[in-house]
Amino acid sequence: MLQVNLLQVENFREHVPREFGVALNIVHIAHCTKAQKLFDQYKLAWGTIFELARGITRGMWTFQDLTEHRLQKLKGSNAESAWKVATIMADKVPSAKGAPSELWLEYDREQLAIVENKGRGLGTMGQWEGKEHWYGGKIQQVARVVKAGTSFKLELEKPEIRRSHRFARFLGSRRIFQVRVPDNLTYDKVGSALREFLISSKFVLCGRVFVPFHAKEGSMYLLETNENIDRQTNLGDGDSHRLTLYQFVKWHNPLRLNRKQPISKWSTRWALGLSTSVPTIEFAPENIFFIGDQHAVDWGEGKPPAEKIMTDGCGYISGAALTAIMRVMKYSSRPTAVQGRIAGAKGMWVLHPNPAHQTPDGPPTIWIRDSQNKIKLGSLHKVDSAHRIFDLLAPSRVTGPSRLSSQTLVNLAHGRVPLPVLKELMADGLHEEVRQLTEWSGPDSMLMVWRAVEQVGRVVTSRLRRRIAGQARALGLGQLRPNDELAAGIDDCDDSGSVNRGRNPHSGEPLTPHESVLELLQAGFHPLKLDRLFSKLEYVVTQVLDEYIEKFHIPVKESLEAYIIPDPYGVLEEGQIHFRSSELITDPESGTQMDIVTGSVLVWRNPTRLPSDVQKVTAVSHPKLADYFDVIVFPVKGERSLASYLGGGDTVTVVWSKRLVENFHTSPLCTAPAGLTGDFEREVEHVEDFDTRVTSLSKKEAQIAFQKVLLLGLAETKIGLYSKFHDLAVYERGYASAAAIRLAYMFTTCLDASKTGLRVKAHVFEKDRKSCGNRKPYYMAALEQSTEGQAISKRKDSTPYILDVLVDEGRRLRDDFLKQYSVLRSSSTNTTDHDLTSPYLSASHRATQASHAGLHVLQDNLNAVKVHVQRAHGNWQTAVVLQKKPSEGRGSSDPKSQAIQKAVQLFARRLDLEVQIFSDEDLKAIMASYAYSLSSTFGFSVAFAELCAIKARAQGAVLFADRFAEVMCIPNHILRALSQAQDDVDD
Repeated sequence: MLQVNLLQVENFREHVPREFGVALNIVHIAHCTKAQKLFDQYKLAWGTIFELARGITRGMWTFQDLTEHRLQKLKGSNAESAWKVATIMADKVPSAKGAPSELWLEYDREQLAIVENKGRGLGTMGQWEGKEHWYGGKIQQVARVVKAGTSFKLELEKPEIRRSHRFARFLGSRRIFQVRVPDNLTYDKVGSALREFLISSKFVLCGRVFVPFHAKEGSMYLLETNENIDRQTNLGDGDSHRLTLYQFVKWHNPLRLNRKQPISKWSTRWALGLSTSVPTIEFAPENIFFIGDQHAVDWGEGKPPAEKIMTDGCGYISGAALTAIMRVMKYSSRPTAVQGRIAGAKGMWVLHPNPAHQTPDGPPTIWIRDSQNKIKLGSLHKVDSAHRIFDLLAPSRVTGPSRLSSQTLVNLAHGRVPLPVLKELMADGLHEEVRQLTEWSGPDSMLMVWRAVEQVGRVVTSRLRRRIAGQARALGLGQLRPNDELAAGIDDCDDSGSVNRGRNPHSGEPLTPHESVLELLQAGFHPLKLDRLFSKLEYVVTQVLDEYIEKFHIPVKESLEAYIIPDPYGVLEEGQIHFRSSELITDPESGTQMDIVTGSVLVWRNPTRLPSDVQKVTAVSHPKLADYFDVIVFPVKGERSLASYLGGGDTVTVVWSKRLVENFHTSPLCTAPAGLTGDFEREVEHVEDFDTRVTSLSKKEAQIAFQKVLLLGLAETKIGLYSKFHDLAVYERGYASAAAIRLAYMFTTCLDASKTGLRVKAHVFEKDRKSCGNRKPYYMAALEQSTEGQAISKRKDSTPYILDVLVDEGRRLRDDFLKQYSVLRSSSTNTTDHDLTSPYLSASHRATQASHAGLHVLQDNLNAVKVHVQRAHGNWQTAVVLQKKPSEGRGSSDPKSQAIQKAVQLFARRLDLEVQIFSDEDLKAIMASYAYSLSSTFGFSVAFAELCAIKARAQGAVLFADRFAEVMCIPNHILRALSQAQDDVDD
């Protein structure tokens, strides 16, 4: 049994059955009694079994295909066998050059740690199997729910090294399963049937039983329990260290100690263990202190509401602890604050104000506020060490400039910022970004374009995020605010919608257009001389324009975003803030540099749905706060916290642009309308009440009732609909209208529904839905390109609506820019590139000379190349004229794309030459060159990487290995120097 400390296990009446998740319906993801015996007989590694099961759920093969003959060849560790599964199942011989990916090596590291059973996966134990500072839990095992007739089934996806969280480190990645639930399956009758299916089931994958324990943000999480189906516990596989769901509950969120909590809030606390994090340092139990919060001056006794808690969600941490975290994470300097998880607490921890606790030496110490402590675990001397490790989410840092959003623009306009100012901001931002992408004259112009494309596509950051899976935010590279709209409820990023990875394995072309443009530029191509580059750059420019117009992402140069902390010394007055940057900030107007922002500023958090969500305050410089870098300090004085005026989330935007600040007038506080709670069903049942209720239920009914509690996150919340209702009310009745304010509070209450247990009453929702109908604001309909046949809502106010104005202005600017871009084509000299035709022409010339000398084998080789390439070209031509059809589901591609890929694969197939005279490298270059000579588009479709290499060699290339090229970028000061040097030459 895994050596976890269960001393905090409850002895309260506990009518809740001691067995959790056992008496549930059995659903097979993939299971076969006969195959299971063979898996056990040959002791197949878990990764190998998973890959076999994945093929079955995807219809690639069946259990009948898993013959002894094939499975015998898959014996061994994950690294030895898992990567061979597809090859063996196709009865092919694995390549002698084949090697396991990092994924399968990581599976083996984790497996050794599981069997060792010393908690090594939690981190903090140093080197392991060739990895420094190793910790586990980095592998994501994912399935997706799909409709299967009148029921549902799960399809497995390939495991990936993506992110790590406390649960996966504690149990091992293989013990945690994530099931993604598509949005289209969550509504109406289908949604009800799906929820019932998931809540009442346990899932079997090759003899192992996985039970759901939490659901959030479109995903359900499952735990492998100690139950077996058609197999025996395998001690050598670490099976004896598995936990029951009952033991897991006691380890993470003990019912007895938290029995006074609403059961809905108790359920949401599972999210703490699923936050993407990096384990850093372990605190000794005697150095973890629990302290109270600071409250507003007028607050008396009793539990205060959130707005009266001036230190909500922020505790203290010693300088020694911050220094230790800096060393573990290899930061260049010690952060002022860190966001993380420890024990049952979450939030921010900022450097302790007492100089005695700021020194870099001594035992790491942490102080947890009451407002941070979400789960009571009992004595920290008795709990498992996993609870005393600080799980780091992110350090304090600054990003900028910030961008406005549609909601912020509406707020600013309501605050009397003139329309011309906001239109000018949009035009300035667009002109600047498009200028950088389309200035193509001058010897170094392509360097400028390269940098601009890299920035708008966030290419290097995306590549880094792919390589440092799950550590981006902790290393200061991820987003400060993972999701604008749901910032209050999300503190981790699953990256399930992350960028495409890598490149086409046959043509070598990157899978993202931005990376394709970069590689074409790097090779030495110019957009006026290569139509493919011109077209791809046009796509990038169009995307920039569309993002501005559709998302209203308008940059404000005089702005930044950072985490907020409460004033540790209490020196700021009400209405004051303090911000000091660790790096100098350059004022875009005057060119002066500063590290402290002073004067009138605007502050907000996203989303800004209420008029009072943007506040004008005074930024001051205070010597007592001089050591608090890269955090925005809010005052602890006043009748309510400054943060409570703003939307949710830890991140605040500060703007000091005079154009915005001087014109803006702060709105009075918008409070929730009277009677709002009457619009919601109150399902507020406490843990102890739930315990009493289930005593009258059967064993199975009680366990399903408990599963329903665990999976409250699957419930339909109406968040998206109330967001639309609010947008429409703002448009038709005004931003500060009673209807808009009510719907803003309906939205935020729905957002917190999983914690509060509140659900919108059915008749209230129907009334709200009918009042909104199918009408759309003009700007929304306009963004859909056609307003024909759409019900456009009417505004009561005669003044122009900011988003209507900006969408029209944006479309005008977009059309102007694209016209200017198309004019560039008129100066294009898109003739045949002789660098690219040279390898084929040179080979043809040599073959002709050799034939004259009586040596025909070169010509034979060349003829074979031509026949092969022409065949691929014919297939490609047939494919590109096919009609594109909509995809039938995730992972499937339309017939046109499939046909094109088959032509690409055919081209890449090795030539079967009786006698090969040309070297392999020469042959690749000749094939690519001949393909280009047949058609430029065809050539780049089938041999992108080789054509880039040919061009680069002709330009005098310096060769780079991928790992170098992928992390290189051009710093701004280099571009400034090149631009200045060009100006001097022009003068």
